[in-house]
Amino acid sequence: MHQSIWMLRGRSLHRQIRRAQTTALLLNPRPNDVILDVGCGDGFITSHFHNASFVVGVDLSWSLLLLARRKVKHSHINFVCADAANLPFRDSCFDKVTMLELLEHVPRETQERICHEVDRVLKKKGVLVISVPYKEKITYVRCNGKLVPRWGHLWSMDEDKVTALLPRQSYTLTTKYHLPNVELLSVAIIFKHLPLRYWLLLNNMLGRLRKGYWILLKYVKNTKGKRLLKLAKRKGPY
Repeated sequence: MHQSIWMLRGRSLHRQIRRAQTTALLLNPRPNDVILDVGCGDGFITSHFHNASFVVGVDLSWSLLLLARRKVKHSHINFVCADAANLPFRDSCFDKVTMLELLEHVPRETQERICHEVDRVLKKKGVLVISVPYKEKITYVRCNGKLVPRWGHLWSMDEDKVTALLPRQSYTLTTKYHLPNVELLSVAIIFKHLPLRYWLLLNNMLGRLRKGYWILLKYVKNTKGKRLLKLAKRKGPY
Protein backbone atom coordinates (compact mmCIF):
# COMPACT_ATOMS: atom_id res chain seq x y z
CA MET A 1 0.00 0.00 0.00
CA HIS A 2 1.33 3.45 -0.92
CA GLN A 3 1.90 6.03 1.79
CA SER A 4 -1.11 8.24 2.46
CA ILE A 5 -0.83 11.84 1.31
CA TRP A 6 -1.88 12.90 4.82
CA MET A 7 1.36 11.35 6.14
CA LEU A 8 3.66 13.24 3.78
CA ARG A 9 5.79 16.13 4.98
CA GLY A 10 7.90 18.89 3.50
CA ARG A 11 8.45 18.99 -0.24
CA SER A 12 6.43 15.85 -0.99
CA LEU A 13 3.40 17.28 0.79
CA HIS A 14 3.78 20.66 -0.92
CA ARG A 15 3.74 19.01 -4.33
CA GLN A 16 0.48 17.24 -3.48
CA ILE A 17 -1.04 20.46 -2.13
CA ARG A 18 -0.30 22.24 -5.42
CA ARG A 19 -1.86 19.35 -7.35
CA ALA A 20 -4.98 19.51 -5.17
CA GLN A 21 -5.21 23.30 -5.51
CA THR A 22 -4.96 23.13 -9.29
CA THR A 23 -7.59 20.38 -9.44
CA ALA A 24 -9.94 22.50 -7.35
CA LEU A 25 -9.23 25.51 -9.58
CA LEU A 26 -10.26 23.57 -12.70
CA LEU A 27 -13.26 21.98 -10.99
CA ASN A 28 -14.36 25.32 -9.50
CA PRO A 29 -16.67 23.96 -6.75
CA ARG A 30 -19.65 26.27 -6.23
CA PRO A 31 -22.26 26.44 -3.45
CA ASN A 32 -24.94 24.63 -5.48
CA ASP A 33 -22.67 21.91 -6.91
CA VAL A 34 -22.97 18.21 -6.15
CA ILE A 35 -19.57 16.63 -6.83
CA LEU A 36 -18.35 13.04 -7.17
CA ASP A 37 -14.69 12.11 -6.67
CA VAL A 38 -14.15 8.66 -8.23
CA GLY A 39 -11.19 6.78 -6.75
CA CYS A 40 -10.86 9.30 -3.92
CA GLY A 41 -8.33 7.26 -1.92
CA ASP A 42 -7.58 8.88 1.43
CA GLY A 43 -9.73 11.95 0.68
CA PHE A 44 -6.88 14.47 0.65
CA ILE A 45 -7.81 16.05 -2.68
CA THR A 46 -11.54 15.52 -2.04
CA SER A 47 -11.22 17.80 0.99
CA HIS A 48 -10.30 20.69 -1.33
CA PHE A 49 -13.80 20.62 -2.87
CA HIS A 50 -15.46 21.85 0.35
CA ASN A 51 -16.98 24.93 -1.31
CA ALA A 52 -19.55 22.69 -3.01
CA SER A 53 -22.98 21.95 -1.59
CA PHE A 54 -22.36 18.20 -1.32
CA VAL A 55 -19.38 15.98 -2.14
CA VAL A 56 -19.11 12.20 -2.37
CA GLY A 57 -15.81 10.33 -2.52
CA VAL A 58 -15.88 6.76 -3.85
CA ASP A 59 -13.17 4.13 -3.43
CA LEU A 60 -12.84 0.35 -3.08
CA SER A 61 -10.40 0.52 -0.16
CA TRP A 62 -12.05 0.45 3.28
CA SER A 63 -8.79 1.38 5.00
CA LEU A 64 -8.33 4.50 2.87
CA LEU A 65 -11.96 5.53 3.33
CA LEU A 66 -11.70 5.14 7.10
CA LEU A 67 -8.67 7.41 7.03
CA ALA A 68 -10.58 9.88 4.84
CA ARG A 69 -13.45 9.95 7.34
CA ARG A 70 -11.03 10.71 10.17
CA LYS A 71 -9.16 13.43 8.32
CA VAL A 72 -11.92 15.26 6.43
CA LYS A 73 -13.99 17.22 8.94
CA HIS A 74 -16.56 18.80 6.60
CA SER A 75 -20.02 17.38 7.29
CA HIS A 76 -21.12 17.79 3.65
CA ILE A 77 -18.25 15.61 2.35
CA ASN A 78 -19.10 11.92 2.55
CA PHE A 79 -17.34 8.71 1.52
CA VAL A 80 -18.78 5.54 0.00
CA CYS A 81 -17.13 2.16 -0.55
CA ALA A 82 -18.11 1.20 -4.11
CA ASP A 83 -16.79 -0.05 -7.44
CA ALA A 84 -16.14 2.77 -9.93
CA ALA A 85 -17.29 0.43 -12.70
CA ASN A 86 -20.70 0.03 -11.00
CA LEU A 87 -21.53 3.29 -9.26
CA PRO A 88 -24.47 3.14 -6.81
CA PHE A 89 -26.02 6.43 -7.95
CA ARG A 90 -28.93 7.37 -10.18
CA ASP A 91 -28.50 8.84 -13.64
CA SER A 92 -27.50 12.51 -14.05
CA CYS A 93 -27.22 13.28 -10.36
CA PHE A 94 -23.82 15.02 -10.24
CA ASP A 95 -22.84 18.45 -11.54
CA LYS A 96 -19.14 17.67 -11.57
CA VAL A 97 -16.98 14.53 -11.43
CA THR A 98 -13.28 13.94 -10.89
CA MET A 99 -11.16 10.86 -11.72
CA LEU A 100 -7.62 11.36 -10.48
CA GLU A 101 -4.86 8.79 -11.04
CA LEU A 102 -7.33 5.98 -11.62
CA LEU A 103 -7.46 5.03 -15.29
CA GLU A 104 -3.81 4.00 -15.53
CA HIS A 105 -4.35 1.31 -12.88
CA VAL A 106 -7.12 -0.75 -14.48
CA PRO A 107 -7.49 -3.02 -17.55
CA ARG A 108 -8.90 -1.57 -20.78
CA GLU A 109 -12.35 -3.12 -20.35
CA THR A 110 -12.59 -1.69 -16.84
CA GLN A 111 -11.51 1.75 -18.10
CA GLU A 112 -14.41 1.71 -20.54
CA ARG A 113 -16.90 0.61 -17.88
CA ILE A 114 -15.75 3.32 -15.48
CA CYS A 115 -16.05 6.01 -18.14
CA HIS A 116 -19.51 4.73 -19.05
CA GLU A 117 -20.60 4.94 -15.41
CA VAL A 118 -19.17 8.42 -14.99
CA ASP A 119 -20.99 9.55 -18.12
CA ARG A 120 -24.22 8.04 -16.78
CA VAL A 121 -24.16 9.91 -13.45
CA LEU A 122 -22.88 13.25 -14.81
CA LYS A 123 -25.46 15.83 -15.84
CA LYS A 124 -25.53 17.40 -19.29
CA LYS A 125 -23.18 20.36 -19.45
CA GLY A 126 -21.46 18.89 -16.39
CA VAL A 127 -17.71 19.16 -15.79
CA LEU A 128 -15.36 16.17 -15.78
CA VAL A 129 -11.77 16.52 -14.50
CA ILE A 130 -9.32 13.67 -15.11
CA SER A 131 -5.65 13.33 -14.26
CA VAL A 132 -3.16 10.64 -15.29
CA PRO A 133 0.63 10.37 -15.43
CA TYR A 134 1.71 11.92 -18.72
CA LYS A 135 3.34 9.62 -21.27
CA GLU A 136 4.89 7.61 -18.48
CA LYS A 137 7.51 5.03 -19.37
CA ILE A 138 6.11 1.87 -17.81
CA THR A 139 8.77 -0.01 -15.85
CA TYR A 140 8.57 -3.40 -14.18
CA VAL A 141 9.85 -4.89 -10.94
CA ARG A 142 10.09 -8.51 -9.88
CA CYS A 143 7.65 -9.58 -7.14
CA ASN A 144 7.35 -13.20 -5.99
CA GLY A 145 9.14 -14.31 -9.12
CA LYS A 146 6.89 -12.34 -11.48
CA LEU A 147 7.40 -9.06 -13.30
CA VAL A 148 4.75 -6.51 -12.30
CA PRO A 149 4.38 -2.84 -13.33
CA ARG A 150 5.86 -0.38 -10.87
CA TRP A 151 3.19 1.56 -8.93
CA GLY A 152 0.57 -0.68 -10.54
CA HIS A 153 0.46 1.50 -13.66
CA LEU A 154 -0.68 -0.60 -16.62
CA TRP A 155 -0.82 2.09 -19.29
CA SER A 156 1.15 5.06 -20.57
CA MET A 157 -1.44 7.77 -21.23
CA ASP A 158 -1.91 11.24 -22.67
CA GLU A 159 -4.86 13.51 -23.50
CA ASP A 160 -5.71 11.68 -26.72
CA LYS A 161 -5.87 8.29 -25.02
CA VAL A 162 -8.05 9.66 -22.23
CA THR A 163 -10.39 11.39 -24.67
CA ALA A 164 -10.74 8.18 -26.70
CA LEU A 165 -12.21 6.44 -23.64
CA LEU A 166 -15.07 8.95 -23.33
CA PRO A 167 -18.32 8.67 -25.34
CA ARG A 168 -17.56 10.01 -28.80
CA GLN A 169 -18.63 13.61 -29.50
CA SER A 170 -20.08 13.94 -25.99
CA TYR A 171 -17.15 15.67 -24.31
CA THR A 172 -15.06 18.70 -25.19
CA LEU A 173 -11.58 19.18 -23.75
CA THR A 174 -11.45 22.80 -22.62
CA THR A 175 -8.31 23.06 -20.46
CA LYS A 176 -5.21 21.04 -19.70
CA TYR A 177 -2.28 21.51 -17.34
CA HIS A 178 0.98 19.61 -17.03
CA LEU A 179 1.93 19.41 -13.33
CA PRO A 180 4.58 19.89 -12.18
CA ASN A 181 6.56 20.82 -15.25
CA VAL A 182 9.92 21.05 -13.50
CA GLU A 183 10.64 19.37 -10.16
CA LEU A 184 12.35 22.52 -8.90
CA LEU A 185 9.09 24.43 -9.19
CA SER A 186 7.31 21.95 -6.95
CA VAL A 187 9.81 21.59 -4.17
CA ALA A 188 12.04 24.69 -4.05
CA ILE A 189 11.44 26.72 -0.92
CA ILE A 190 11.61 29.96 -2.91
CA PHE A 191 8.35 29.04 -4.71
CA LYS A 192 6.55 27.51 -1.73
CA HIS A 193 4.64 30.60 -0.63
CA LEU A 194 3.69 31.89 -4.07
CA PRO A 195 -0.08 32.35 -4.52
CA LEU A 196 -1.49 29.65 -6.77
CA ARG A 197 -2.08 31.97 -9.73
CA TYR A 198 1.61 32.97 -9.84
CA TRP A 199 2.79 29.41 -9.22
CA LEU A 200 0.67 28.26 -12.16
CA LEU A 201 2.01 31.06 -14.33
CA LEU A 202 5.55 29.80 -13.74
CA ASN A 203 4.40 26.22 -14.22
CA ASN A 204 2.83 27.04 -17.57
CA MET A 205 5.81 29.05 -18.82
CA LEU A 206 8.22 26.27 -17.93
CA GLY A 207 5.86 23.84 -19.62
CA ARG A 208 7.04 25.17 -22.96
CA LEU A 209 10.39 23.56 -22.19
CA ARG A 210 9.43 20.41 -20.34
CA LYS A 211 6.12 18.66 -19.77
CA GLY A 212 5.21 17.53 -16.29
CA TYR A 213 4.62 14.16 -14.71
CA TRP A 214 0.86 14.65 -14.31
CA ILE A 215 -1.56 15.88 -16.93
CA LEU A 216 -4.78 17.41 -15.65
CA LEU A 217 -7.69 17.56 -18.13
CA LYS A 218 -10.99 19.43 -17.91
CA TYR A 219 -13.92 18.33 -20.09
CA VAL A 220 -17.43 19.72 -20.51
CA LYS A 221 -20.24 17.34 -21.42
CA ASN A 222 -22.45 17.99 -24.50
CA THR A 223 -21.33 21.49 -25.47
CA LYS A 224 -20.42 23.22 -28.71
CA GLY A 225 -17.06 21.66 -29.37
CA LYS A 226 -15.54 24.00 -31.95
CA ARG A 227 -16.15 27.15 -29.96
CA LEU A 228 -14.70 25.68 -26.76
CA LEU A 229 -11.67 24.26 -28.51
CA LYS A 230 -10.85 27.70 -29.91
CA LEU A 231 -11.25 29.17 -26.44
CA ALA A 232 -8.91 26.54 -25.00
CA LYS A 233 -6.28 27.33 -27.61
CA ARG A 234 -6.43 31.04 -26.80
CA LYS A 235 -6.21 30.48 -23.05
CA GLY A 236 -4.06 27.36 -23.13
CA PRO A 237 -1.58 27.04 -20.27
CA TYR A 238 1.51 26.42 -22.39
